Amino acid sequence: MEPFMRERFGNPGSIHKEGVYAKEAVAEARNKIASLLYAHPDEIIFTSGGTEANNLGILGVARCVQEQIKTLKKMHIITSIIEHASVLDVFRELGKNGVSVSYIPVDENGIIKVDELKKELRPETVLVSIMYANNEIGTIQPISEIAKTIRNFRNRQNVKRQMLNVKCPVFHTDASQAPPYLDINVQKMGVDLMTLDAQKIYGPKSVGLLYKRRGVMLKPLFFGGRQEFTLRPG
Repeated sequence: MEPFMRERFGNPGSIHKEGVYAKEAVAEARNKIASLLYAHPDEIIFTSGGTEANNLGILGVARCVQEQIKTLKKMHIITSIIEHASVLDVFRELGKNGVSVSYIPVDENGIIKVDELKKELRPETVLVSIMYANNEIGTIQPISEIAKTIRNFRNRQNVKRQMLNVKCPVFHTDASQAPPYLDINVQKMGVDLMTLDAQKIYGPKSVGLLYKRRGVMLKPLFFGGRQEFTLRPG
């Protein structure tokens, strides 16, 4: 990072030499991260951190569905009771605006009850967000099992939103705490959206990312440019 903080101040959206240099560096970083996640480079969206990535994933899905069905009141979303505030607060805000919200309980070890998740899934469920590794107590959730449960539900219900171009519910996980210790192969995990945060792994502050599986459509939170595949201008 040092060259970019001391002398390489080019805007990667510019066409001059310094801008091209910065653009190539961003592309290289995107390719390396995609390789680590077993993802495609165009599935990596850089953000200002984990908080923004969580907001983009959750609100981005909700806004896409809202555009299709014209209301928030016909939507249902699911999360656990021990999520990070950057997830829980978004769910609470959506709840205030008419979205039906379910909060899954956990057992004495902080593990969510997958049977409870199964009970809460409905045809109108558009999103499930469950943290991979808890930032307070270190609990590791059974993400692959949860993903399988959601896939089975989608297949049985044959629920599909044209605007999302993917069967609902979409599965998001905040995996910010996971990279130093856990497998973050998105193919094995089976997630549709995944948040990561550079500061958790000795990377630069104010850098995060949202993995977005191909086919999952999001609406941006900010406007004013076409950076990050039009999803994160600036």
